[in-house]
Amino acid sequence: MLLRSTRSSPAGSVRTGRRAGLLASMFLVVALVTALAYWDDERESAAALEDFAAEQSTLASSLAAGLSSYLATVHVRPPASRGEAVDAREATATLSVALGRIQRPGESLVLLQPPGSTDFRTTDGRVVTLDALSAALEAKGSSVRLTRGEAATLGLPERTAFAGLADVDGDGAGRWHIVSIATARRERDRAVRAAWRLVLSVGMASGLVLAFGGIALRNQRKELVLQREVAVLAVQSERDERLARAARAAVMGTFAMGIAHEVSTPLGVILGRAEQLLNRSTDDERAAHAARVIVEQAERLKLLVRRFLDLARGGVPTFARVDSSSVARGAVALVDHRFGKAGVRLTADVPSQLPVIQCDRALLEHALVNLLLNACEACEPGSNVDVTARSDGRDVAFVVADDGAGIRAEDAARATEPFFTTKPEGLGTGLGLAIASEIVKSHRGILTIEPRSPRGTRACIEIPVSPGAIGHA
Repeated sequence: MLLRSTRSSPAGSVRTGRRAGLLASMFLVVALVTALAYWDDERESAAALEDFAAEQSTLASSLAAGLSSYLATVHVRPPASRGEAVDAREATATLSVALGRIQRPGESLVLLQPPGSTDFRTTDGRVVTLDALSAALEAKGSSVRLTRGEAATLGLPERTAFAGLADVDGDGAGRWHIVSIATARRERDRAVRAAWRLVLSVGMASGLVLAFGGIALRNQRKELVLQREVAVLAVQSERDERLARAARAAVMGTFAMGIAHEVSTPLGVILGRAEQLLNRSTDDERAAHAARVIVEQAERLKLLVRRFLDLARGGVPTFARVDSSSVARGAVALVDHRFGKAGVRLTADVPSQLPVIQCDRALLEHALVNLLLNACEACEPGSNVDVTARSDGRDVAFVVADDGAGIRAEDAARATEPFFTTKPEGLGTGLGLAIASEIVKSHRGILTIEPRSPRGTRACIEIPVSPGAIGHA
C-alpha cells in the first residue's frame, strides 16, 4: 500500500512523464537523422542521374556534329532514286561502322534513324522500334529516360538507361536522327553503395544516441529508485513519529483524566465553602458578590471537568440550540480581566443577533476562550486583539485576530497537535489548541490557524448553523 501510494503521487507522474519524454526525444532524433540522410541521398542520386542524362545529350550532339560533317562531303539520294549520289542505306552502313567504334558493349549504344524511316538501326544492323525514342524526337527533347525493359530490348543490362537525342539536316534528303544510349548501372551501383554507407552511418549514429539514451535512462531509473526509497523512509519516519505522538497523547490523556477526576474533590470542597460564605454574608454585599463569583466559576469548572471526561471516554457533547452571539459575548466576558491585566486591547464586534447553532455552550465557549488567551499571550502591552462573529447563512464564524508576534506557516500547520507549542519551555503545555480543535470537531466544525499580514495570527472557528435557523448578517 505504501509503495503504491508513492508511485501514484504527482511527483511519480512527473518522473514517468520525463522518462517517456526522453524516450520520445531519442526516437525523434533517430527518425529525423534518418529522414535527413535519406533525403540527401535521394537528392544526390537524382542529381547524378541528371548529370548522366546531360552527358548523353552532349555526346549525341557531338555525334550529330560529326554526322553533319560527313553528310556535307557526300550527296545522299533517296533509296528509290537513280544517279551518282550515295544511297541512304549505304550511308547508314558506313556511319554504323564508324559509330560502332565509339560504343562499348553492354554499356553504351548508338542508334541511327535515316530520313523517312520510323525505325532505328544499330551499328550491327539490327532494326529497333522504341516508342519512347520516337515520342521524344517528336517532342524535340534532348534526352529521355528508358525503363529496364526498354534497356533490355536494346541489349543493355536490365537497368535504367538514358538516351541523348540529336538530329541533322540531310541536305534535301530529310533529317537524320542520332541517339546515344548508355546504361546508368554504374551510377545506380554507386547510389546503392552510398545508400549502404548511409545505412551504416545512420545505424552508428542511432546506436550512439540509443546508447547514451540508455545510460541516461539507467541513471534516471537509479535516481527514481533512490527517490522512492527516500520517500518511503520519509513516510515511515512520519508514521513512526505520528504513532509516537499518538502514544504520548494517549498516556498524557490518561494522566489528564486522572487529574480531572482528582480535581473534582477539591472543587467540591471549594464549592461547599463558597456556599457557606454566601449564606453567612447576607449583611456584606461585597463579600456576597465575591462568594457568588466563586460559586459560579467553581460550578463552571465542575461542568467543564465533567464534559472533558465525557469526551475523553468517547462520549458525545450535550447539544442544545444556542444563540451564537451569546457564545461570543460569554467568552469575551470570561477573559476580559486577563486582557486588562496584560495591557492588551480587546475589541469585540458581535452582532446582537446571529443564527442559532447546535452546540455544547460550555465546551464551545472554552474553545473560544483558549483562542483569545493564546492571542493575548502572543501580544505585548499596547497591542490589539479583535474578535468578530459573522454568518453566511450556512456557518457561523468566530474569528480572533491579533497583531502580535505571529506564527510561521509550518508551525500553523502543527498548532493543533497535542503538546506542540512555540512558547518558551515552562510557559506552555501545547494542549490548549489541541483541546479547542477536538471541541470544534465534536461540533462538526472547522478550526483554522494562519499567519496574518503584515504580522500577527488569525484563528477561526466555523460551526454549522442549526437546521431551520434564520441567520442575520
